[in-house]
Amino acid sequence: MLFFLLCLYTSLYYVRPTDWMPGLLNEPLFLVVGVICTFILCLTRISKKNPILQSGPEFMMLGLAAAILCSHLSHAYVGGAIESIKNFMPVMVGYFLVVTAIDSQKKLNAFIVVLVLLTTFLACEGWLQHKTGYAHGGMDAHIEQKTDAEGVTVEVPRIRWYGVFNDPNDLGLALVIVLPFLLNMVLNKKYLLPVMCLPLITIAAYLTNSRGSILAALVSIGAYFVIRYRNIKAVVVSLILIAVLLAFGPSRMAQLSSSEESAHGRVDAWYQGYQMFKAHPMFGVGQGMFTEYHPVTAHNSFVLVMAELGITGTIFFSGLFYYSFSWIWKNIFLSKENTWSKPDSGQLCAVFGSLFGLMAAMFFLSRAYVLIPFIFLALSTATIRVSTSASCVPVSDVLPFRYHFKNILFITFLQIVFINVVVKLII
Repeated sequence: MLFFLLCLYTSLYYVRPTDWMPGLLNEPLFLVVGVICTFILCLTRISKKNPILQSGPEFMMLGLAAAILCSHLSHAYVGGAIESIKNFMPVMVGYFLVVTAIDSQKKLNAFIVVLVLLTTFLACEGWLQHKTGYAHGGMDAHIEQKTDAEGVTVEVPRIRWYGVFNDPNDLGLALVIVLPFLLNMVLNKKYLLPVMCLPLITIAAYLTNSRGSILAALVSIGAYFVIRYRNIKAVVVSLILIAVLLAFGPSRMAQLSSSEESAHGRVDAWYQGYQMFKAHPMFGVGQGMFTEYHPVTAHNSFVLVMAELGITGTIFFSGLFYYSFSWIWKNIFLSKENTWSKPDSGQLCAVFGSLFGLMAAMFFLSRAYVLIPFIFLALSTATIRVSTSASCVPVSDVLPFRYHFKNILFITFLQIVFINVVVKLII
């Protein structure tokens, strides 16, 4: 039941039928399903013998929600606190659905197929938009004005979808982070889904003309090969694929330099975010309030959290990433046992490859409060639980809270120092 609700909830988030489908326009379908999911999720957690919080990442997720509340309550802005937590609730529901519902290899495989098919749907809509000018519901492409080398202004269309995917960068990111799963299927000689989906997704990612998406694709694919094979051949293959992607990537990749006007604007936003953090170090200026202090957003999810939620939110946000990466470092890179020769081990490497790419893209995009990153963070936690289930070790022991908090504090400190140094060096 819970796994079915997870697939339904994720499908509604991707397809967004209430934004374009006649008869469902503006109907609260996603809200109703979300309430049902929350109710069933609470019943499932309460009825099990396992504790409500089964692992460190889950504690970090609740801590992040508390930090969002406190970011407004610290400024006596009760209305902002209520609105912020209401907007973040769908993310929390999606996260806990993934970590709770996916408790077996079969369900993990099925959910990855669902993600790939939903991503292919987005790709098909993008292709339709590119060929006819409109996707279903009348969504047209985003037109960006660019000046070429000769000083001529040209219009660059960038495909998009409804809701959170209205920004081509978000659509592109959702498209490319499933690439490691498709490559893994090819290497495991499972060709049906890659043959159907990989060309469409790749073309659609190109049509988003998103540099952040290409960056995510480069890091995801490279990380997948390095994690899976851990040898010089993996590095060479990764470099070849990266070179191909750079050579045939969007036109905007050629404009990626520190002297570009948008790059200066991005660094200036980082600087302003750091100033906000210095003025309100404990709880930040308030979730969603960055643009009240600066005309554009941070263009960096980690700076955005640092500025809006202060050090409290930064600790919990960083902790969500820390647990997955610390586990993979200990159990894959430092492991002397050949435990990753199993057929499903490539899938585990694909999950972490996607997570690496996601984190790289989030360093240049403000995507700290949308569902897509948290789906893959939750998927990494679920994958760890599934991969260690044979040893009968509970996930509360595999990803404990109490042994890692000092490391998380240290990484948070390094992150703040790093942002400060980068800003000062560039500005």
